[in-house]
Amino acid sequence: MRLRRAPVSVVILLQKVLMLLKEENEVLNEMEEKTQYEQDLHFIPGEKYFICSQAQKSPKKDSSRNRAQNTDTRSHFTCQQCGKGFSRKESFKVHMRSHTGEKPYTCQQCGKGFSRKVSLLVHMGVHTGASPFTCHQCGNSFTQRGSLKMHMRIHTGENPFTCQQCGKSFFRKGGLKSHMGVHTGEKPYTCKLCGKSFTHKNTLNSHIKLHTGESSFICNLCEKSFSRKESLKKHMHIHTGEKPFVCYQCGRSFTQKPTLSTHVRGHTGEKPYTCNLCGKSFSQKGNLTIHMRIHTGEKPFVCVQCGKSYRSKVNLNSHMKNHSRKLF
Repeated sequence: MRLRRAPVSVVILLQKVLMLLKEENEVLNEMEEKTQYEQDLHFIPGEKYFICSQAQKSPKKDSSRNRAQNTDTRSHFTCQQCGKGFSRKESFKVHMRSHTGEKPYTCQQCGKGFSRKVSLLVHMGVHTGASPFTCHQCGNSFTQRGSLKMHMRIHTGENPFTCQQCGKSFFRKGGLKSHMGVHTGEKPYTCKLCGKSFTHKNTLNSHIKLHTGESSFICNLCEKSFSRKESLKKHMHIHTGEKPFVCYQCGRSFTQKPTLSTHVRGHTGEKPYTCNLCGKSFSQKGNLTIHMRIHTGEKPFVCVQCGKSYRSKVNLNSHMKNHSRKLF
């Protein structure tokens, strides 16, 4: 099997990226040495430090502290905001962009700005098709080092972002951020057409399709339409009677995974939905929603016969039975 040779433009781009990465590694090493020195001295930004002249005369070769001290003697450029020192003006200039937010390198194709030249070159891979960062386990390639690092967690099983409230872990920071909405009740994604809010962006995108009429997945048994293929697949279980999600503790099966997850909490006692006002926890999100109405005073379920209102539909149904008894 013959390997296809990469286009010359892609090769040149990769060479530039590697060269700039090498330069930036030197800058980062310099910054790490300086940071280590500051940590050894318990550095406080704005304070002036004086190095012993005797220590400078006879440094120990194997001492990381002495290496850091030597670094300090040639650091002519010091950041006034965080105290980091640099021996080169260019290194100092690049560092300052982390404080100012300056992005002088702009992509000519899409207009996106970057603070470092190497970041722009890596970004160009999106337009040119260059993917210099390759996973050695499965062969997938990525335009950015961070994307490869995140991908590797699929192989290693690493989930570094952990919820402090329930202990659930995620391989992406964004995953943890979305999950926190379960505990806080926060719904940052709002539909501009009807005002309904959602915890996840994907849920909002699916909801918007209901307004636009974009429902490309139709059930051939009842003609109900769905905006997502996965939603149609779940719906089909109603017609087939299939219950693929089985509880391994009691053997009970369910048509949908969320229903199984709720059921399993009955065995484990897990209550991931917590009221941020009084701290009370619940195993089901719906129960938290009903509970929150105690604090807000909301009673959305109204009796059409007498006008009395209730916090939950269950309470309204119980009330309606009183009207039914009076008829007999």
